[in-house]
Amino acid sequence: MRKLPLYGFLLGLGVLLLGRCTPKPQARELVERHCGSCHLPPDPAALPRAIWEQRVLPEMGARMGMRSMTYDPAGQLAPEEYDLAVAHGFYPDLPTLSYDDWTAIQAYILERAPAALPPPPALPLDSLPGFAPRFIDVDGKGGSLVTFLAPGPDGLAIGDGYGQLHLLDPTGKLHKHHGLTLPLVHYQPTPTGDLLLEIGNIYPTEARNGKLYRVADGRSEVVADSLHRPVHLLVEDLDGDGQAEIVVSEFGNYSGALTLLRPEGRGGYTRSRLLGAAGATRVVATDLNRDGRQDLVVLHAQGDEGIDALYQRPDGGFSREQLLRFSPVWGTSWFELVDYDRDGDLDLVTVHGDNADYSNVRKPYHGLRIFANAGDQTFSEVYFQPLPGATRVVARDFDADGDLDLAVACNFADYATRPEASFVYLEGTPPHPADGTPTFRAFTTPAALEGRWLILEAGDFDGDGDDDIALGSFTLNPAPVPDSLETRWREGTTDVLLLENLREGTLVE
Repeated sequence: MRKLPLYGFLLGLGVLLLGRCTPKPQARELVERHCGSCHLPPDPAALPRAIWEQRVLPEMGARMGMRSMTYDPAGQLAPEEYDLAVAHGFYPDLPTLSYDDWTAIQAYILERAPAALPPPPALPLDSLPGFAPRFIDVDGKGGSLVTFLAPGPDGLAIGDGYGQLHLLDPTGKLHKHHGLTLPLVHYQPTPTGDLLLEIGNIYPTEARNGKLYRVADGRSEVVADSLHRPVHLLVEDLDGDGQAEIVVSEFGNYSGALTLLRPEGRGGYTRSRLLGAAGATRVVATDLNRDGRQDLVVLHAQGDEGIDALYQRPDGGFSREQLLRFSPVWGTSWFELVDYDRDGDLDLVTVHGDNADYSNVRKPYHGLRIFANAGDQTFSEVYFQPLPGATRVVARDFDADGDLDLAVACNFADYATRPEASFVYLEGTPPHPADGTPTFRAFTTPAALEGRWLILEAGDFDGDGDDDIALGSFTLNPAPVPDSLETRWREGTTDVLLLENLREGTLVE
């Protein structure tokens, strides 16, 4: 009988120990659960420890309701911007995880983060042959605010931060075409008038004050308003009824959308949301799965970065499939959908290099990638070229030799040591004989020093039958550059660099 209290004690101790031994979530699981709910969980080794500690983790904590004595998101934003962010649910009042879990996440990341990132390898660059540079002054002012370039009805269309649209004809003469009041980010001629897209605020905001206009016969009308920092238009007859739909990429900031405008009677449109996430940057229409219906391929370059397919159903709706997902620190910026390997299906060429957020350091994973399509819309990386700050790419057979060449603009280039690499031309060469991977020769031009290239386009801008390259400069960028370059751009008058193609089927040396 005297042993019963001992048995009871041992039983109670066992229950207590079992309770304490119940496994808690591992730190890695916590990172995947809490960070992966918004985007691909980042690799701690992707950023220097100081950047994690001083910039990224404080902001991450604020997004999960974890307040800090040293970081207040309200102090990072204008009062109205902070109020909008809170109203849209991005800085919750209550924590979404426990203090212990948040401490474990921080420790896990900081223990594995390096003191510094390895430098990206320097790409050897030869002098670009076969192109003649022309320097275009659009507004007669120092500095440059080019926000849009595209092949126009006859030449090159140029939009700027003042809301003006200019047309550069093949002879090199500029014509003022339209004028708005806020930055113009897209222009699309249509049979019923010119569509002009006004971003509203060019810098990050939760305010929804972008507008889409139609201009015809000297009169303008608003097609859609209250757009959230729209940056791109697609005008396409998606359902085959003879009337074009409009797809608007609302990049936004914390929030955003991909919006569909379907035509209805008397020139109006019904508006619906295809996707409700930030970062919609570009959308392309194609029959990706070859079922006879137009699908959409869209890039999200903010938050949950990646490329999605929206497959059109027989009822006219769309079903989403994620084709590629990228780390949020990659700074994904643009893509081209092309049959790169000439096997009959469409591949993806992407650039990653936006460096304007919380971690403005050189990153060895910035650059250009090619993802090959296996034929069933599954994509695998077959090529990576490190290029610091790569933000735009166009794919064309510029030299008419039967393979694709790539022109790349690097808005966040390493201006301190390699400013000439803000523009890189990759001339396609025969695939590697051992494994068939893509190979290139890399070039640049001294003319690249004349601007900070935000926009890049290709087309026959001079009317001679081959594709030229146009780069648009936007010099109001908060990322640091050497004083000498900043002065050069501020006092210079180059808004657009036009590289006129001189080739006639072969590479001109």
